[in-house]
Amino acid sequence: MARLSGPSLDWLVRYFNCDLSKLGFMGGHSRPRTHRGKERFPGMAITYALISALEAVQKVDPARARILTKARVVRLVRHPLDGPVTGVVFQDREGNQHMERGAVVIATGGFAADFAQDDSSLIARFAPQLTKFSTTNADHATGDGIKIAEQAGAGLVDMDRIQVHPSGLVDPRDPNNHVKFLCAEATRGAGGIVVDRHGQRFVDELARRDQVSAAMLKHDGASPFYLLLNEKSAREMEWHCKHYVGRGLMKRYASGHEFCKATRIKTEALAATYAQYKKDAAVNAASRGADSGAAGAAKRGFFSSLFGLGEKRVAAGTAVAKDSSRGTPDQFGKTVFRNVDAFSMEGPLYVAWIAPVVHYTMGGLHVNERAEVLDAKTKKPIPGLYCAGEAAGGVHGKNRLGGNSLLDCVVYGRVAGEAATKYLFATYMGPFSNNRLNTIYSHLAIEDLPLVPKAAAPAKPAEAPADSKEASACSDASPATAVDGESKGLKRYTRAEVAKHNKESDCWCIVRGLVLNLTEFLPDHPGGKQSVLMYAGSDATKEFDLVHQPEVIDKYTPDAIIGVVSD
Repeated sequence: MARLSGPSLDWLVRYFNCDLSKLGFMGGHSRPRTHRGKERFPGMAITYALISALEAVQKVDPARARILTKARVVRLVRHPLDGPVTGVVFQDREGNQHMERGAVVIATGGFAADFAQDDSSLIARFAPQLTKFSTTNADHATGDGIKIAEQAGAGLVDMDRIQVHPSGLVDPRDPNNHVKFLCAEATRGAGGIVVDRHGQRFVDELARRDQVSAAMLKHDGASPFYLLLNEKSAREMEWHCKHYVGRGLMKRYASGHEFCKATRIKTEALAATYAQYKKDAAVNAASRGADSGAAGAAKRGFFSSLFGLGEKRVAAGTAVAKDSSRGTPDQFGKTVFRNVDAFSMEGPLYVAWIAPVVHYTMGGLHVNERAEVLDAKTKKPIPGLYCAGEAAGGVHGKNRLGGNSLLDCVVYGRVAGEAATKYLFATYMGPFSNNRLNTIYSHLAIEDLPLVPKAAAPAKPAEAPADSKEASACSDASPATAVDGESKGLKRYTRAEVAKHNKESDCWCIVRGLVLNLTEFLPDHPGGKQSVLMYAGSDATKEFDLVHQPEVIDKYTPDAIIGVVSD
């Protein structure tokens, strides 16, 4: 994964025009190495770009690619059970079963939402202590691909290794909701700090996720926990903060005093936390020969601390050893301080209520470096079966660093695609095709690919028409608007009428002046139904535009448009 990270980044930037220009610092990292764009979540941008490219290929040449939606794979075809996988049996939207032959790549994701109350739950089976936790995953993350592969004799690995992320966003309006949105770890990388209900810090905010979560659980008697971003940090994470505030999951306070009044935290306690934090940052900076002030720590300490090797992160309450390359740590082991000088009781704060949540499953199907799935008994590759992404286990060991999930998906998605293609040609089309593929691969040697994205204009996906909107997957297209709706003779609704349709069984939303009935679409939303239900009966235009490409309504939910807003 590390070896192919550079070429994979280059592939996304050059061929799909993905914006991954911003570099962030994440918990447990020694350097800023996590890429994201200026707008939108990186996973959403990457996925949308790749799907759009595949849709363009399907449009031009349906024989090369066919996308089936509302279809559910029910089993793998493997007869006998020690033989190759030769295809899948799937059920279409009408309930009819079909069989497709060929190599199979399982890319169905992990099982971080598999909280079923029966024996089918993988979380209950392998990590029952986590069944009481909330999750950041939508309803679809139930490990279905893992389960059908196991039934076909595939091996599993690291299934008890489940990541609990420290910053699930608690909705003050619905704190007990089992599904919680994730607060990007980059907010802490930009200088966010975590305090308890007494206004006190208790952990290195940039320790590994398991360490921060463990400190929160150990400190649970002092919950709720709050993530605080000062104005400088919030500007650095402007898009994210707008998104969280728009969802009602983060609030801007005019000052530390206002925040304390709202949460009943003693102002002198938060002021003392700020003072100690600035002092710790100054000591850290001075110990590395940087400016002794907090501003110097913020400006120089961060970057000069990035190149130290051999540092040891520690959990709260354990002994802290000084590492001269990273400076003197604070009492919790923190050595990276960002935007410290902007913390002031008079200055504004962006605040989110956070809690530990089940987020990612390191375990899954046992694969090798070629993305081949291994047999549970023989530990050898099962011919014709491959796996990529979170469904694959063992890639990250017992814990995953922030940013490596998307990287895993892209790297092993490409590896699995190449391996499956090579197998398909060799098995079904004879040795000549396989030799031809080897010749092509030799021209695309990994070592010859650039590690740094070039500034050249991005190429269009192969076979996509030059004037196709889908060809440039990350570019904007003309969005559907109320004017379009009026020209189609759609019914007119008042906002008061829309507001009546505000529940799961009857969910309407307003987007760009259009009235959408999204009731039937709820189970299909990639981010889970809760992403839509938060805006049931209301205008979601602002938040929609923050997250989505403008054309997605026309592309994926045209039947949901039932009218236009009249007021």
